[in-house]
Amino acid sequence: MLTLAIDKCPVCVSSNQQDRFDDFEGNHYVECLDCGLYFQNPRVKTQYEENYWGESIDPDGNKRILVEERDLSIKNKYALDIEHVNNLSPGRILDAGAGFGFFLSAITNDWEKHATELSEFCVDYIKQNSPEVDVKTEVLEDLSYPENFFDVIYCHHVIEHVEDPHSVIKNFSRMLKPNGTLIIGCPNVSSFVARRFKGNYRLLGSPHIIMWNKKTLSNILSKYRLETFDDKYPFFKTDYFTFGNLIRLIDNSKISPPFYGNLMTLYAKKMV
Repeated sequence: MLTLAIDKCPVCVSSNQQDRFDDFEGNHYVECLDCGLYFQNPRVKTQYEENYWGESIDPDGNKRILVEERDLSIKNKYALDIEHVNNLSPGRILDAGAGFGFFLSAITNDWEKHATELSEFCVDYIKQNSPEVDVKTEVLEDLSYPENFFDVIYCHHVIEHVEDPHSVIKNFSRMLKPNGTLIIGCPNVSSFVARRFKGNYRLLGSPHIIMWNKKTLSNILSKYRLETFDDKYPFFKTDYFTFGNLIRLIDNSKISPPFYGNLMTLYAKKMV
């Protein structure tokens, strides 16, 4: 496993950091005492290919085959975002870090659909199952779409993986049309469950090198003329809202359950 020591905060470049916890995989997280960002230090290097996207074991020890989870993902992760986009006037949309393209597959074909994804395994799946999607394999910092090209950019469960969030968000802003919408979702390290379970928060782990909360994410968006106008925390209409998961909140010595606030999605407009 490759690791890299991080001298400065990836967001505010401060060296003022404090140890917080080790997660359930043994990864160490610190907090920037100037901007409040949590991040891995040392940072773990993850390879995003078939061994990441294929069969996996979730934090509860359950075996999952991610490529077979389209309907589950649409209902439990993307439903509110799909509804939002399908209620807009159609235009151009980019799914930045599209995985298997499940989100775009549920967007009406009135939209001109684009995707970027680094995993060749996922790109092959998108090409075979969603041929209407124009998919690229460029890294987010270097996406070469024209300025003011997209009406909507969707970035879900990606920003916690990137090493240079400033470059990524700056490029999103460049590609968005004035008044275009960025929809960006990620784990929320300030949620009730994250604060209660600390290193046992289920959405930590090797690939999640930066852990955001609403304030830290909103602040970096605003630096690039992306002003947050709404936020959503999907849970109560998902399959995870069960009595069993509520009972699991009692014992914070074990892996945390899914719960309200674990995931956050911010909606931001590009200001003119």
